[in-house]
Amino acid sequence: MNRRQFALCGILITMALGAVIGWSISTENPLLALVAVIVAMALLYLCKTRVEEVLEDERIYRISEKASRRTFQVIILTIGLLGVVLITLGKGAFVEYKQIGLILAFSVCALLILYLFFYGYYSKRGLD
Repeated sequence: MNRRQFALCGILITMALGAVIGWSISTENPLLALVAVIVAMALLYLCKTRVEEVLEDERIYRISEKASRRTFQVIILTIGLLGVVLITLGKGAFVEYKQIGLILAFSVCALLILYLFFYGYYSKRGLD
């Protein structure tokens, strides 16, 4: 299988997944959507293993790492600031905002703890 066939395979799997998820929403069956996502991921993996050309190289990995890190930084900063603003607004007439702000603040803390865990893990394990 070449790159073009892999792309076509991915498009077809994605279209089928969208149709199944749409049908599962209309029939109110969330289990069907979950199974469809798992099957689609397995099919995409099988398609990817059959590709004979190089799909990813070290440059793509580095770009992906940098993009992921920058995205994480922006999201954490945005959610953290939004949480603080909502907690501040929640002290007045908008009591519900305080709860939403606390949820966002604790989510930021959990994500940062998870980041530190993975950072420590990969710094000791190495970059295989």
